[in-house]
Amino acid sequence: MDNNVKMVPAICTQCGGTVEVDKTKEEAKCPFCGTSFVIEKAINNYNVKYATIEHADNVNIDVTGAVKEVLDFAGTQMSESRKVRSEQRKIDSELHSKNTIAFFKLYGFMFAGMLVFGLIAFIIMQFTGNTGDDEQVEEAGTSVIECQVKEGALFTDIDISDDLEWKYQDFDSYGVSLSSEDSYVNSYHSYIVPNNTFDEGVGYAITAGFDRMTMASDPSYYSVVKVYIDNYQIINADDPVIVESLSDYSYE
Repeated sequence: MDNNVKMVPAICTQCGGTVEVDKTKEEAKCPFCGTSFVIEKAINNYNVKYATIEHADNVNIDVTGAVKEVLDFAGTQMSESRKVRSEQRKIDSELHSKNTIAFFKLYGFMFAGMLVFGLIAFIIMQFTGNTGDDEQVEEAGTSVIECQVKEGALFTDIDISDDLEWKYQDFDSYGVSLSSEDSYVNSYHSYIVPNNTFDEGVGYAITAGFDRMTMASDPSYYSVVKVYIDNYQIINADDPVIVESLSDYSYE
C-alpha cells in the first residue's frame, strides 16, 4: 500500500460494515462479506449516517442552550416580579398608614366639634331656658300638668286622675290673662295670654287645684308657671312648680 494514499471511512453497501477505502478508486471489496461495492456510494453512505448523528447532537446541544436561556429569562422575570410586588406592597402599606392617620384625624376633629357644639348648646339652654314649643310636665297629687308655649300663648293641660278640680287664679297671676278655660271630670285645659298692659318682662300663670269631695275653699295645690313676655307675646316658660301654698314659692 502506498503511504501517500489517504484512506477514508465508508460503509459497505451490502452488509453495512464500516471499512476504509481509497477514494481515488472506483470499487473496493468488503473484507466482511466479500462483496464488491462502488467506493463513492460507500463513502456517501458513511457521510449520510454520521452527518445525521452529528446534526442530531448539535440539535440537542442547541435545545439545551435554548432551554437554559428560557429558564434564565423566566428566573429574571420572576425576580423582577417579586421586586415589583415588594415595592407595591411597600407603597400600599405607606398609603394605608397615611389613610388611617387621616381618618383618625378627621374623626378626632368631628368628635371635638360635636363636643364643642354640645357644650355650646348646653350653655345656651342654661341661659335661655326651654324653647317656646317645649312641653313642661309636673305632677300635683296624681294629676299630671303639662304646659306648652306656642303661638305667643301658654297652653295648660291637666290629666285629672284624683278628686281635684282645677281653676285659673286670676287674682294671684301676674302679667297674664285667661283667654279660655275648660274643666271636665278627668281633664282641664286653659289658654293664657299676656294682658293688654304688659308688653314685656316676666309674668306668672297660677292654677289652683281644689278638693272636689270636701268642697274646701282653700286649694290643695298650686301650679305656678313663670312665663317670659316680649311684645305682648309669651315667648318662653319655665317648668310648672307645684306648691301647697303660694307662700312657699319665691317670686323674682
